[in-house]
Amino acid sequence: MAGVTPEIRELTRAEIEPHIPMLLADGFTPEIEQGVWYGALVDGELRGFVRLFDEGGNWMLEDVYVFEPYRRQGLASRLIDHARRGIGHLWLICDDETIGFYNRRGFELAAKEDFPLPLATFYQAKHEWPTAPDHNHNAMRWPGRVREGEPRRSAE
Repeated sequence: MAGVTPEIRELTRAEIEPHIPMLLADGFTPEIEQGVWYGALVDGELRGFVRLFDEGGNWMLEDVYVFEPYRRQGLASRLIDHARRGIGHLWLICDDETIGFYNRRGFELAAKEDFPLPLATFYQAKHEWPTAPDHNHNAMRWPGRVREGEPRRSAE
């Protein structure tokens, strides 16, 4: 990001709500009330966000999004790193074309049958698992590496 370090912090509903129609138009299915939204801000301007939530004791990363003019500057990686602090494991589902992106960030492709049942049930209700109506979904798992001295998050 050319020497600019974003502020990454939890977003309020008022900060994320205006972006929900854009996410829906891009094929996301955000749950605004579920979990915690983190945003990357530079000079007070929101440039991207991610959502982290727990379902049945399984941490899930969702809605990783960086606004078009700010992509390929490391913001998504910084948001993901921030979201997974203190977590012993983390799941996500992704389209075929984003597998490489998440592999480079330490996520490993998992067999569909290894996707935790509480998450599978949640996404089946949204018609997103094991596939979306128009494309395949993949389960990916980050095995977790809590840093020395970093508090471990517990599922809520």
